[in-house]
Amino acid sequence: MCQPQPLTSCLTIKANASLRRSRQWKDQSENLNTNNAPTTKTTVPPAKTTTPKKNTRRKRRPTKKEQKQQQLESDCCDSSSTASTSPSSDESISSNSKQLKKSNSTQRRKRSNKSNKKTRPKIVNIISAPAVSAEEKANYIALDCEMVGIGPGGHQSRLARVSLVNWDGETVYDALVQVVEKVTDYRTFVSGITEEDLLSDEAVTFDEAQSAVTILLQDKILVGHGLKNDFHVLGLTHPWYAIRDTAKYEPFMKAVDPSSNPTGATHIPKKLKVLAKDKLGMLIQEEGKPHSPEEDAMAALELYKKHRGKWEKAMSWKVERTKTIALSGLGHHSMLHIATLDEMDAICNSRGSSKLDRCVGHGGESALVED
Repeated sequence: MCQPQPLTSCLTIKANASLRRSRQWKDQSENLNTNNAPTTKTTVPPAKTTTPKKNTRRKRRPTKKEQKQQQLESDCCDSSSTASTSPSSDESISSNSKQLKKSNSTQRRKRSNKSNKKTRPKIVNIISAPAVSAEEKANYIALDCEMVGIGPGGHQSRLARVSLVNWDGETVYDALVQVVEKVTDYRTFVSGITEEDLLSDEAVTFDEAQSAVTILLQDKILVGHGLKNDFHVLGLTHPWYAIRDTAKYEPFMKAVDPSSNPTGATHIPKKLKVLAKDKLGMLIQEEGKPHSPEEDAMAALELYKKHRGKWEKAMSWKVERTKTIALSGLGHHSMLHIATLDEMDAICNSRGSSKLDRCVGHGGESALVED
């Protein structure tokens, strides 16, 4: 029997006893581990544990097209889930599938159009001119000439071929013209004229060609490009208000710095070949081929047709402006005797003004215009 002892001593005995038991259990477990361990120890490095990176990127917000497509897909799913209860579920599924196919096809079409815009060449379409009556058509004629060179270097031009076409592009007159002087440059690469052409029986004299052209131009509105050159070799004139020169029409000209040219002009003419390609999509005067006067006259006429409305408004303003200038300073009785624009031309000339430059304000004209 245990003798009665103080309370503190009993607690100490119990603590020591539990400590001994724990040490004995630890020694036994170590002995077991040493007996069961293999003779060769291989140390395996602990496997690296990689924690996945947290995706901090925000989810892209769906576009309106994607939202519509998702809505259509959800509608399809809802309609399929209620197929057993609703009798018209098949019809709704088919209609939704059609809408989905339609939206997909439109998206593909838009994408293809975007890709085609990058590679598709620019096509210039010829805008058809407003309807013109037969009487109005008869008032128009287009002219173009081809020249050869005479004198040293062939710098002086002489008429070698003249062509005129009507409103519908039909050839009214086309003739080779004999040259009296010795030709030093036939300019065949441009004009297409050879020595055999001018010596052939088909070639007419200059007087015959000049008379025929004069008759055909009478009371006509003349269309052409660089008509000043053609008038020079033909030895003819024409009223300024009846001329429609695509080389002098300001919307067709190129704006330049006045200080960069000796004439001080603000605009210079463009080549007919450039205008025909840019405005009409027509290919004329191709590289390595001679010019065709009939083709050039038709191109100038087509350019005029396309801009006829604005052009005629500008000409009407110029005519009224000419009347104001020509009649200024004249008495009332003198004004009553002026009946035609030709008489106003005579007034402009008598007052020392050029018909085109002073009366109409069409200054800055170059000496020769390139075809």
